[in-house]
Amino acid sequence: MKKAVAVICSVTITSFSCAQEVDLSETQEDQEEITATVVEPPLSSSEQTVTPTDDSDLEKKTEIIKAIVPPAKKPKSPDPKKVEEAEKKDTEKNTVKDNKETLEFGIESDIVSLLDKLTTNDDPRFVDEVYDLFQVTKSKTVRQKILEYFAKLEDPCLEDYAVTILNDPYDEPNLLVNQVFKYVGAVKCTAALPAVMTLIDTDNEKYFDSALAALGDIGGPEEAKTISGYFERDDLSLNQRQTLIKVLGKIQAEDTVEELTEIAEDTEESSFMRAYAAEALGKIGKQESLDVLKDLFEDTDPILRQYVILGLKNYDKDAVEEVMIQGIRDSNFRVRLESIKAVDELKLQNAIPYLVYRAKKDSENTVKEAAYPVIARLNTSEGNDYLLSVISDKKISDNTKSKVAKALLDADLAGKKEILSLAEEALKDDRRKPLRYALGKQFATTGRAEYSDICKQYLESKDTATVGTGLDMYAIGKYSGLTSMVKSIAEDKKAGANQKKAKRILGIEDEE
Repeated sequence: MKKAVAVICSVTITSFSCAQEVDLSETQEDQEEITATVVEPPLSSSEQTVTPTDDSDLEKKTEIIKAIVPPAKKPKSPDPKKVEEAEKKDTEKNTVKDNKETLEFGIESDIVSLLDKLTTNDDPRFVDEVYDLFQVTKSKTVRQKILEYFAKLEDPCLEDYAVTILNDPYDEPNLLVNQVFKYVGAVKCTAALPAVMTLIDTDNEKYFDSALAALGDIGGPEEAKTISGYFERDDLSLNQRQTLIKVLGKIQAEDTVEELTEIAEDTEESSFMRAYAAEALGKIGKQESLDVLKDLFEDTDPILRQYVILGLKNYDKDAVEEVMIQGIRDSNFRVRLESIKAVDELKLQNAIPYLVYRAKKDSENTVKEAAYPVIARLNTSEGNDYLLSVISDKKISDNTKSKVAKALLDADLAGKKEILSLAEEALKDDRRKPLRYALGKQFATTGRAEYSDICKQYLESKDTATVGTGLDMYAIGKYSGLTSMVKSIAEDKKAGANQKKAKRILGIEDEE
């Protein structure tokens, strides 16, 4: 008779107590044996290990600590705000019905394409259908995409599957296993910790980087203590050491501050090792590291300076404001870009004069374009005056105007009136069609009520592409006062592609 035995074990490498899975479906006699849990004596060495006979046996070590698989659960209820945002992106009346049918009846390529779109749009309306599909699909690719979808939504409904895979990943495709690691990190699946730690400690390096990266998202103080000892390992590659340093920062391994400081200050060390160590010091956030990072910003290595900015932004903004402003003036454009991002995150309004200067004068267009939205979000009179001057200045190119307009419209704090006037000017001048299309595309992303009149002007245009843009605006804004115009386009056989688009938006079936 098959007997089931549960062995409770405590393993120092993971600091976890865990129970191996057992088969509890046997007789009462077996269950009584299980109840009498064996703690001592310990298993003999011959019972603990199996001498490997080939490479696959080396991969599947018998002293593997398996994580306890959490119970199955259904998806979370969709966030109403996300549902509302997703509905605004529907360009056809039957989008929901069509998507559900694709998930139920579609072939792999159609399903994968739809899942990519749902993930990109952060669309939670189909969680039940996607979850049900996961239970029946035999396609590894579809499962991978579904994991990606629920990772984006941070929905833990597939934790049981994820932990099961990580307990024994060796026969699964690499792409699928890597997505499982990303999933457990995204949903903060701490149940997977024993399996992740085991895969880090195994002789097989196949999963080391992905497991370590996942640990950065789900690990805590105990795991930090365990992997801090990895600094002593001499078998790690340069890439693995870099990954280790990044993870130590993410899980705030305070015990490693001294080692990280030594690496960051070592001019003989590689640029990225020093850079990742500096960022990790900032994420750990010890006060004594603040002056270390400020001193490191004076280093001649631009890669190090860039990552010093990433580290410093974790401190109080008053303590780092001066460095951030100097970063905006750095000779290296990547340092300038990183500093602009940090100024945005820290909301450093005192940086506005420097941002405006960069927006006007910087030699790199990427820096100029990074400055526009930050200036708009900081919402100061000086910054807004500059952006609005770009909109109205006849000497500034339409390409620049469209980027500034996008920054203002995304921030939604100033400039609507001026941008609507700019769109009206572009509608009257066919030489400015690129600007007209760019602004219309931006109006079509939100469907705000105040865009109804400009949508009407787009629909009235004699230019086919302009009308098409107007239809896109209507599809999102659903302006009731313009429905009759859209119906007229849908009935106009000379409207070509716009007739088909109008029909789709209104849900009118094409005649056979």
